[in-house]
Amino acid sequence: MSSKEFKAPVTKRKKKEEEDFPRGGASGLTPLEYKDVARQADSSLFSEPGVKAADASGSEPAKKKRKPTKKTPNNEVSFENTFDDKKVNAQVLSFKHITEGTKLLGCISNITRGRDNLPELVVSLPNNLIGYVNISEISDELIQEAGDTLPDLSELFFVGQWVQCVVIGLQQSASGGTAASGTDKHRRKIFLSLKPFIVNAGVKPIDIAPGTLISGVIQSVEDRGYIVSLGLHGLHGFLKNSEAKMYQRTKNNDKPLAVGQVLSFNVLSMEGNKKTVQLTIDPLKVSRATLGADFVFSEIASVMPGDVIETHITEIQDVGIVTKFMGHFDATINHFHTSEDMITSRQHLEETFEVNSKVRARVLYIDLASHPAKIGLSNAKHVMGLSQTNVTESESGSKTYPGEVIPTGHVFEKATVRRIDPRFGLLCEIEGVDIPGYVHISRVADEKGTTLSPTSKYHVDSEHRAAVIGYDPVDRLFQLSMQPSVLDQPFLRIEDIKIGSEVKGTVIKNNDKGVVVSLAKDIKGFIPLIHCVDSAVTSSTKKHVDEKFQEGKAIKCRVLSTNAEENRVILTCKDSLIKSQHPIITSLEDVEPGMFSDGVIAKVTQHGCIVSFYNDIRAFAHLSELQEARVTDVNVFQPGQVKMCRVLEVDAKENRIKVSFKKSSEADLSSAPVGSIQKGKVVTIKENIIHITLKPSEIKAILPVWHLSDHFGEQAQRIYASLKENMVLSDMVVIGQDEARGSVQVSKKPLLVAAVKQNKLVTQRSDLKEGEVYPAVVRQVVKFGVFVEFCSGVDGLAFRHSLSDVPNVTFTRGQSVLAKVTKLDREEEKIEVTLKPSEVGTSADLNLYQGEFLASYFKQLERLAKKDTSALPVGATTMVEVKKIESEQWTVSYGSNKTAQVAAEHTTGLKAKVGSKVAAKVLDLDLEKGTVDFTLKESLITAEEIKDAKAGKVATVATANQPKQLSDLATLQKSGNPVEAMIQLVKDDYLVLSIPQFNNIIAFAATRSYNNRNDRPTGYVMGEMITVNVVHTPKAQDKSQTGERVILAIEEGKAGSSSLPKGQAKEGKKGASNGIEKFEDVQEGVITTGRIASIKDMGLDIHLGGKVFGRVHISNVADTYAKSETLSRDFVKGRVVKVYVLHVDSSNKRVDLSLRPSRLAPERHSVVNDPEVKGYSDLVPGGILQGFVSNVADKGLFVALNHQLSGRVKIAELSDDFLKDWKSHFTVGQLVKAKVVSVNADRHQIELTLKASQIDPTIKTALKLTDITKGQKVKGTIKAVKEIGVFIKIDNSTVSGLCHISEISENHVPDVSKLYSVGDPVKAKILDIDLEKKRISFGLKSSYFEEGDAEADTDDEDVEQAEDQDEEMEDVSDIDIEMGDADSDSDDEDDEEVDNIFAGHGHSDSDEDEEEESGDEEMVEKKVEDDSDVEMTEAAPLAVTSGFNWDGKNDDADDASGDDSGSDSDSDEDQPSSKKKKNKKQTAVVTDETEDLQSQAPQVAADYERLLLGSPNSSYLWINYMAFQLQLSEISKAREIGERALKTISFREEQEKMNVWVALMNLENTFGSAETLEEVFKKAVQMCEPKKIYLQLVKIYERSNKIELATELYTTMTKKFSQSSKVWTGFGHFQLHHGNVEAGRELLQRSLRSLPKRKHIKTISKFAQLEFKYGEPERGRTIFEGVMSNYPKRVDLWSVYIDMEVKNGEQDAVRRLFARVVSMKLSSKKMKFFFKKWLAYEKDNGDEEQVEEVKRRALEYVESLSA
Repeated sequence: MSSKEFKAPVTKRKKKEEEDFPRGGASGLTPLEYKDVARQADSSLFSEPGVKAADASGSEPAKKKRKPTKKTPNNEVSFENTFDDKKVNAQVLSFKHITEGTKLLGCISNITRGRDNLPELVVSLPNNLIGYVNISEISDELIQEAGDTLPDLSELFFVGQWVQCVVIGLQQSASGGTAASGTDKHRRKIFLSLKPFIVNAGVKPIDIAPGTLISGVIQSVEDRGYIVSLGLHGLHGFLKNSEAKMYQRTKNNDKPLAVGQVLSFNVLSMEGNKKTVQLTIDPLKVSRATLGADFVFSEIASVMPGDVIETHITEIQDVGIVTKFMGHFDATINHFHTSEDMITSRQHLEETFEVNSKVRARVLYIDLASHPAKIGLSNAKHVMGLSQTNVTESESGSKTYPGEVIPTGHVFEKATVRRIDPRFGLLCEIEGVDIPGYVHISRVADEKGTTLSPTSKYHVDSEHRAAVIGYDPVDRLFQLSMQPSVLDQPFLRIEDIKIGSEVKGTVIKNNDKGVVVSLAKDIKGFIPLIHCVDSAVTSSTKKHVDEKFQEGKAIKCRVLSTNAEENRVILTCKDSLIKSQHPIITSLEDVEPGMFSDGVIAKVTQHGCIVSFYNDIRAFAHLSELQEARVTDVNVFQPGQVKMCRVLEVDAKENRIKVSFKKSSEADLSSAPVGSIQKGKVVTIKENIIHITLKPSEIKAILPVWHLSDHFGEQAQRIYASLKENMVLSDMVVIGQDEARGSVQVSKKPLLVAAVKQNKLVTQRSDLKEGEVYPAVVRQVVKFGVFVEFCSGVDGLAFRHSLSDVPNVTFTRGQSVLAKVTKLDREEEKIEVTLKPSEVGTSADLNLYQGEFLASYFKQLERLAKKDTSALPVGATTMVEVKKIESEQWTVSYGSNKTAQVAAEHTTGLKAKVGSKVAAKVLDLDLEKGTVDFTLKESLITAEEIKDAKAGKVATVATANQPKQLSDLATLQKSGNPVEAMIQLVKDDYLVLSIPQFNNIIAFAATRSYNNRNDRPTGYVMGEMITVNVVHTPKAQDKSQTGERVILAIEEGKAGSSSLPKGQAKEGKKGASNGIEKFEDVQEGVITTGRIASIKDMGLDIHLGGKVFGRVHISNVADTYAKSETLSRDFVKGRVVKVYVLHVDSSNKRVDLSLRPSRLAPERHSVVNDPEVKGYSDLVPGGILQGFVSNVADKGLFVALNHQLSGRVKIAELSDDFLKDWKSHFTVGQLVKAKVVSVNADRHQIELTLKASQIDPTIKTALKLTDITKGQKVKGTIKAVKEIGVFIKIDNSTVSGLCHISEISENHVPDVSKLYSVGDPVKAKILDIDLEKKRISFGLKSSYFEEGDAEADTDDEDVEQAEDQDEEMEDVSDIDIEMGDADSDSDDEDDEEVDNIFAGHGHSDSDEDEEEESGDEEMVEKKVEDDSDVEMTEAAPLAVTSGFNWDGKNDDADDASGDDSGSDSDSDEDQPSSKKKKNKKQTAVVTDETEDLQSQAPQVAADYERLLLGSPNSSYLWINYMAFQLQLSEISKAREIGERALKTISFREEQEKMNVWVALMNLENTFGSAETLEEVFKKAVQMCEPKKIYLQLVKIYERSNKIELATELYTTMTKKFSQSSKVWTGFGHFQLHHGNVEAGRELLQRSLRSLPKRKHIKTISKFAQLEFKYGEPERGRTIFEGVMSNYPKRVDLWSVYIDMEVKNGEQDAVRRLFARVVSMKLSSKKMKFFFKKWLAYEKDNGDEEQVEEVKRRALEYVESLSA
């Protein structure tokens, strides 16, 4: 918020004065002022000293004069204001009467933390009110200076400091009460602000005079002082170092003032420039500051709290004094703020003060929003001196802040009542203390409704005990309580609570973090959730906690710790701690080694447990001290557990204690031996640990979440989430025993359970044998390897080199693995294992585990899925209906309106149409998502299955033969023989296959394994045959067991050959039988798999198996060549790939492989851009091909054309240009394009050329010196810049020469380097040629060139630009085109036909109608222009080309001519301008700006500089000059040119300057940073019309797809330009365009609340258009209908509505809309317009009958006019 945005409250009195300001010579005084002036005149002229004015004037009866001294029994009097008709009462400020905007003088009483733990100030206000200042409300400078760290407010403020503040918010009590104190008081809050621009709001600079007090913030620190921001526009303050010295020494800890520090300053003087105020904060000067005797505030709003003013006493009342100042403003001084320390009665007031006398007082508060204004003053000594009373109890002997010496809770044994305020409370004198105390009426007694009177128990001079409940520094009072409930409390402050003591409390509330307990009045304790029960709290025990700690329940607790500064008391309700008989540890001095004490586990680490005791004392229990037996899983210890601890050692200096948990246990675990299968019941579930009781042994068991499944991650968490207490679990294997705790650890991992059933589980070290594979679980992952645990503490280590065959494979704790023992050291009990799949996979028993890996995955998925009786099993055949046919997939329906997608590969050969029913077989199903994968291949579905499916039966693999098929598979599984299977689907984790040998039964194979969860083989395609082994066969594959599936294992390195072409099938069969272990196993033409061993410049090395390696030449990597750099990007060392064996060289033991898709899957007919060069026969002289540089030799290059053939390129054939250092232009592996010069197969020679002129005939050969003639004009490039000139090389030649400095320009060139740089393209004229010396001279002067030269050069560019413009025209919105057509008056057939019908009736309407028609037509035209707001056609961002568009000129021109360019630009009643004139004007401007460019065609920087000399104000030239520099990657130069443009362009050319600003913003957005863009944007806003700049920046963000920035900017714009329809509709378009439909719709309602009514129609119609285009057409239709019902004769709106319906495409709706319009009573011109539009529509979309219908309706209308 800025000072401009914040307005001070204005009194109604002032408003009336302004309205009633008289003319002529009449009096400007109000009746009250007139009366007051008359009174003062009477007093001074006619009264004697000591005689009241009322007596002298005789204007009041005698009884009224005596009435103030007349006393009544209850000491109440009625005193009427002598000088005013309205009675004014001396008020005591209360929460009920305080209002937002009230300015107050307060005193800081505390510095603490508030909401969100943010620092805040607690400010004491008059009458015991308290306000709160959040850190964000101190000053903006403080927040900016602090940055990301929160400042320490105690370094900027101090307790007892007086501050000026303003009320910015009030928080009412929960009960809605408004009592000044009591329990509700703590629920109410007053929110304050210290920000100077808010506090000083309303202050007029003319009223800032010496002696005034004003709030300010330190803005900056200078050499001689500080600059102070006062928050007033055009005015700031200066504080000299000398005026700050005393404050810094006495109040600021002898530190300099800090930026952002808020202080109250005394004004010393105003500088002559009226812009600077000299200030001081010297405490003495500030406290003694007074206004001059003749000074009068010009406005009451300029009076600030803290100002000392002079007032006249007008009345004395019971509670204070009524005064008047500034002629007619009433103010009050209550009895707490008089100059006397204690006012005991009204008589005391009358003796101290006299009516009509003057008194000086300081303003305490001022409320101008109330009527009449409320002003409170203080005449108290401590307020007048802005100090604090430091005198406390006489025996204290020190002078300190009273609230610190006598804290809250202190009990005074003798407090004497000195005054009774029947409605408020008691004023008391405290024995031994100079400061009085006050007891609020609610604090006198516990009973409600206590009455105070002179005859009650609490009469004057009665003595009572009283407890201090607070200190009010503003009123200088101790707040007391005489309530027995307070006096009898065990403690009144936190300091009185003893740590470790038992206390009683009442539950106030509980939540997820703990329980809040009331211990005493205003003292609360907190029980953390971990201390609510003895055990650790989990989700299952939270319910028990809620029941135990119900609101209002009395509980017994023990105090854990206290912190008075943070007002915190921490308690525990753990029964074991409350009832503990062991000593309580509250300090390190009380701790001795060997003592026992109960502690609570606070944290569990891998090294042990951290235990907490009382008073935040902590100890550490090492892992070895947690229990008698070895701790295998530290997680069995949970935070919150109570443990009896034995102190091992204590070090008070280091604040360190070590303890032990150890104790003996003799539980019988013999009934649950390691390796046994058990079942049990779930007892509790806590933090990823399941506690189980085994049945029937009743032994406690622990089941960690990672032991629930072999598949960790989401699946294990889902199983964990499905577990409930009392659930029975079976198939749990015991993997460890903890005799110390009498419990066991179990696992439900299917791998371990299967190992137990096969007697393969390791239970002791003696079970292990080297070379064998065993199931294990990852226990720990360290840098040097992975520790695995077999069972019962038997561990092994796999070093890093033994983890995987490929890099970057990760292992996770709890992961199931297969470990092969490689080394056994029984003496040292060390076991080394390997986890490499290549080594583990050689085990003969591997199939036992491979089948379980995927089988368990499907079984667990089925258990977790919801039961669906209608689910189809895998392999089932059913009838489906084809719903949709697409190129990628078909959509079919089955069952009860269920749908599924069928991949296009599974519809091959099937002829079906939409609606036809076909048989489909289930390949796979996802029970969780309910999705099914079907195949429609006839080869996979038998005739019997189709028959059953048509009969309504669910057929499964020829149901009658199914048991036999599964039985045969089980037999095959036992034999271990492989089988061929065809891939039907490729999923993320597995393959779906069919086995042709077994009637195409559906089976599954995993592509991951136990030891490799990251990498999986790639390259599998549907339809491929692979060799597999059967590893799992279900008992049946029917509907009741959808999770039971046939599981296969892929044999690594073995692939079938059925996917090969027929010509290669024979060779393929050879390689399908055995894996590759030696070189003889490799056969040409075979497709196999291998692992990438290394990546080189010229290809890949592939490990095929054993010691056999092959090589993929770079030419055989893909069918489309790419740069060699892509090898490292597309391939990773260790990845498994499928390869084709091209050639086997037995003599050299070399294997050439190919990765080309055309080799691996020729049936897919993939595109081959670079065909294989198989031999010399494929090479023909003159042929063009690509190759890779294989060698850079001294005499030329060698280019590899395939893995065997290479061609030579001589040096002379490398380039058309002379390459001095030609070797630097070529590297090994570089992709080049070459032409075959000659082929000699006998000599094995291939000659190539790389010359571009040879490869592309359109490229001319390089020019020689003899080819060039004098006077010729050529293009070239600057090769060097010297003092004498520039050296130019002619393009496409080896010729270069000098252009002397005298031939560069017509004018003198002082420095050539400023015009040209190396690499600049130029056009030059040949001035001279010396063939003998081989020299050539150039000229660059502009006079050497004619217009035709430039035109010839730009012909090609013009054609390209024209094509680009044609493409851009395709992007023009349909709405624009349709509207334009509707408005055009071209002489087409439609217009002629309608004109003929309307002939003679064109002028039959009244003049009024004609004017309305004219306006409507203009609105239609304007509507077309305005539509740009809706469409917001995107333009290209920074495309650095010769036709570069910066979106500066065009966009800004649109903005300038749009409906939102001026202050009333959004108005619907704006004067319409001529569209034709506007277009002509714009065309002329463009012609002027581009004239020079079209004639001169600038090619170099000098050309632009020359043109800018003639047209310095052309933004078009400047922007193109910037684009030219960006082409050369000279970003900094482009910026400099933009800045030059802004300085050069005349200030009158606002549009031209704005174009450059937009170009600079585009530049920074593309090439700069967020900071540079923001800097340019801020400058542009200052120099140009802000709204236009904002609109341009938000378009830039949109085009660059910076959605979040665009949204933030639009939000700012809707606040800053809330009355701009263009901003609102633009934001709406943006939201709808990006799919934020609801947000876009909300903008319409928000815009209507902000926009003027005259803009509502236009805005609503545009949002309706947006709904048609991006939202719901029905909603847009509803909006239009609502508008048209209110404005039925708006032709422009009807036209837009019709255009929207036409675009929507619902012809019936369009025709109905046309029929509605032409049936309305409109003028003939309007009807003619709509009939033309309708006729054109029917001719485009209707038939002859509908065209004739329109004509008939038009004729009927014309005849009705004649009638």
